[in-house]
Amino acid sequence: MSRPALSALRALEIIDVMAGQPSERFTLSDIGRITGTNAASLHAILSVMMQRGYLLRDPVKKTYRLAPAMVAIGEAAASHDPLLAQAKQVAQDWAAHSGHETLLTARAGNDIIGVARFAPGQVTATSLRVGQRVPLRAPLGGLFFAWADEEEQAEWCAPEEADTPPEAIAAHEAALALLRERGFLVSLRSAEHGAFTRQLIAAQDEGLEASRAAMLLAAMDNGLYQPQTIEADGRYRVQVLSAPIFDRHSRVIYNIGVSYPDTAVSGRQLLDDAHALVRACNAGWANESIASLGAE
Repeated sequence: MSRPALSALRALEIIDVMAGQPSERFTLSDIGRITGTNAASLHAILSVMMQRGYLLRDPVKKTYRLAPAMVAIGEAAASHDPLLAQAKQVAQDWAAHSGHETLLTARAGNDIIGVARFAPGQVTATSLRVGQRVPLRAPLGGLFFAWADEEEQAEWCAPEEADTPPEAIAAHEAALALLRERGFLVSLRSAEHGAFTRQLIAAQDEGLEASRAAMLLAAMDNGLYQPQTIEADGRYRVQVLSAPIFDRHSRVIYNIGVSYPDTAVSGRQLLDDAHALVRACNAGWANESIASLGAE
């Protein structure tokens, strides 16, 4: 692989940071601290980005934000992806009918990125903002890899740069097999998952450092939190119920995650919800499946 151009990489990092915090305005010092770029290099990069219409600078406060050109680029990208409109419709309909916050995510290189979020109430349950990224490494993002080829699955289970113990690799492989069997992911609440969520929330102003993310992900490493069995008469404290959306090449492009309140749900209701969500994702239009949701 060729060595990346640092200026291009820094420009993309700036866009990622601002996209993940759209309500914030960033000073030169803020951007330099988050990206680790020195002032001289940063001045040159920001100047080019402003000249090309990707950034705007407040003449009084001297802060930077994304410019309207980025909106046009987003609209152009969306027009070439009819699956995106379908996925957003499913997520929006699900949130409206279930009353649960629903997050649409996508694979973005080596990360998971928030694409759209629909929250029926004022209080949001998820920690991932639209435009924000988290590392796509085990145990996160299994739905994006469960139907991938063997090479991609192996890289997710045991990245080359990580010293993954054999027992952890076996757990990841088993988790992917269970995902393929079920067609959906049930993430149960746990102390490790809660710590990672709190760190994400705290990191929204500073950026989540790679080393810190790796440490938290290692702590979460317990087989994707999937219950091995879901009994109809059982009770489960569910964090998120997720289902994949495939493109015409059978690749998982998007993932819909439904956040549950911190109360136990019956296994029967959970399975009903999961199968309805999978049908909605597969059908593209969720009206019939979502309308069939029953209150517990």
